[in-house]
Amino acid sequence: MIELNDQNLNSCNYEEILRIFKFKICSCLQNTPYQEREDLEQEIKMKIFEKIDVINGLEVPGFFEFLDSSTNS
Repeated sequence: MIELNDQNLNSCNYEEILRIFKFKICSCLQNTPYQEREDLEQEIKMKIFEKIDVINGLEVPGFFEFLDSSTNS
């Protein structure tokens, strides 16, 4: 399993993530018409890249920050 803890994902990591999802993407594309498969595959890959950027941008609170926020609520 690949870890996404590296804040600066390089193209090698993106390729590894696409390799992991390749089987699932191909199996889902079997349900689409042949003429649209390539376009849909590119759209799926773009969405994966967008979600990786969103995940990398998330600020996760530390343990004590979490405790402070839960006691203040």
